[in-house]
Amino acid sequence: MIRDRIILENIKDISELSVEFVFPDSNIIVVTGKNGAGKTSLVKAYYLLKDPQIFTKLSGLNAVRTDSRVSYNLDGFEPFEFAFSAKVGDLDSTDTIPAPEKVVAELPVPFGERFNQFSLIAKHDSEIRTNIASSQYERADGLIDFLSKIYATNKFENLQVTKVKKYKFYFLLREDDYYIREDHFSSGEYFIIQLFRLVTSGAKLILIDEMDVALDAAAQIRIYHALKSLVLQFNARLILISHSLGFMSTVDDGGLYYLEEIGGKISLEMRSYGYIKSDLYGFSGYERYILTEDKILEEFINFLIKRYSVIGYYQYATIGVGGVNQLQLLVEKNDQTPIFSSPENIICIVDGDSFLSLSGSYEGSTRIFSSPVPDIERYVYTRRQEFFPAIRPPSYIESNNEKKASKAYWKWLTVDNSFGANRIYEIIANNEATKTLGLVDEIREFLTR
Repeated sequence: MIRDRIILENIKDISELSVEFVFPDSNIIVVTGKNGAGKTSLVKAYYLLKDPQIFTKLSGLNAVRTDSRVSYNLDGFEPFEFAFSAKVGDLDSTDTIPAPEKVVAELPVPFGERFNQFSLIAKHDSEIRTNIASSQYERADGLIDFLSKIYATNKFENLQVTKVKKYKFYFLLREDDYYIREDHFSSGEYFIIQLFRLVTSGAKLILIDEMDVALDAAAQIRIYHALKSLVLQFNARLILISHSLGFMSTVDDGGLYYLEEIGGKISLEMRSYGYIKSDLYGFSGYERYILTEDKILEEFINFLIKRYSVIGYYQYATIGVGGVNQLQLLVEKNDQTPIFSSPENIICIVDGDSFLSLSGSYEGSTRIFSSPVPDIERYVYTRRQEFFPAIRPPSYIESNNEKKASKAYWKWLTVDNSFGANRIYEIIANNEATKTLGLVDEIREFLTR
């Protein structure tokens, strides 16, 4: 498992920010947070490798002080740091640092290198024309495949690439030797090409700020899965800054990090999509809120409400947060500054194996209830022979870790064997009838009182 660690000390308004990125199997991490939280400062910290004066240039003279320091421990490189140097009056490093082309940080508009590509194309326009006229180009197969996955179209089938010195330039070949240069593509298509350049450049670590600013809604949904195979193919790892909920909803578990202020300190930690969506955008317009530990428990509660004909008097929302610790943090935040509503309009429902610990550690007034079973996925997994005798055993090698094995089996059951989740929830409700009916009564009372 790849881990990168970076510590910012006394940079701009950040007294200390210590971050450990644990890369999931996709090698892609997505960072988000409210405006002004410090996301661009994080990207600038990596840009120091190319320009040690970047904070002073873009954030003002007070961004760097005599006690400013940025320390790095990046996978594949020796530890190094930048600290204030009285000699240069800015950040500097005496350590051996990675080559700038190995750790690439792309700043937002208009500072990112991807925006300099326009002038580079213009500079080599005559050579590009000569190469096209003399047929010195070839089909850009890799980029065609990448673009087609994102835009679900065959409009790029005639995309060609020509090389001028060390640079590659792309163009769409039309009939009668007419062509469209990459800088005349749409802003979203042009950005995708620059992203492809970065990932295939040989860089080991790439950070991109405002990655979704030029992408339409459909492209935001598709780009993550297109990137996964490309990043792994070129043995890179990618950190993307995004505000797009559509994009974040497609990210694998363990790939989302949220920059927030907790107890007066800036924190950047792995968070679930449900937590981020709730804290970043909030949920207004509902009269009652049911917060659950995870997405599967959310689906189970919605099934129970429908199965037992719970007709609520109040308009409500059921929200799967993603982990009991994040659920507790979110509820405690809501106690201080309402994200959803006042505590009497919220209940939390957690797995049975989390109920006692949460009830013992949470000191607020939001009510907490337990699911009928310790953990839905593990409950199903440990009783699979009893519940699903007709389902063939998995074709994969099962993990010795019960939690991982139960999640894999849930996918095997619901996706690979098309066994509907509601059928599973029905089995659980019938098998744990007393506990289920007790929970349903609490939900009915909450939605109708």
